[in-house]
Amino acid sequence: METDDYSLWTAGGTLLLIAPQVPPAQRQAVLDSLLYAQLLANKVVGSRFTLYPSWYARYRQVLSERGWITTQSFYDTQSANGCSLIAPIQPVRLWLDSQFPMADNLIEYGLATLKKTQNNLDNFRHFTFEGHESGTRVALEVGLVHPGPVINLCSIALQTSEQVAHVSIEGPLLAKALQGDVVVKGLSAQLDNQQFEPQRGQLRALIERKQQEQCYLSNLGRVQGGNHE
Repeated sequence: METDDYSLWTAGGTLLLIAPQVPPAQRQAVLDSLLYAQLLANKVVGSRFTLYPSWYARYRQVLSERGWITTQSFYDTQSANGCSLIAPIQPVRLWLDSQFPMADNLIEYGLATLKKTQNNLDNFRHFTFEGHESGTRVALEVGLVHPGPVINLCSIALQTSEQVAHVSIEGPLLAKALQGDVVVKGLSAQLDNQQFEPQRGQLRALIERKQQEQCYLSNLGRVQGGNHE
């Protein structure tokens, strides 16, 4: 597998690695669907950081309404008291690697590409990290996109007493600093193109308007990592 052929995108709080075989129309359907589902969940439920279970349920419901058929789902929650040292990205990498060969390598190089430009990293953190008086809340998602289109997504939500400036995507968090529950949710889905097509134009127009208000969708370029088979 040649990682340099994958492209790296952000759609709000989701970091996406998109295979080169995905046609542009399918790629746009993925980006628009994911961002729309996030924006509507924000509007209907509120903060993904403080209301994550309800927020995610609405997010997933909107995807279903847009023609995404779930083929597999995963859910795990652990009390912070039962967790050992953990980096926010760790459970996400593990689940995605169980779904797609070499996903872990892809994510590693994707994160390296994300961190090459501070503006890109700061923009993604804006959607996935929230600092507050007693610490930091994290709610982020990573996804792999392949022709169909087919998506494999994994999200994590957690809270730590560490200040936001000291919390990173890959940096380990002390178990004693974790608060509440650590929630991990995985989702595999395929788009029903026949159901999606009639709403494609309207959805694209809406996302274009939103993109003018704020940078929600970003193409971060090709994933730099070399060849892996």
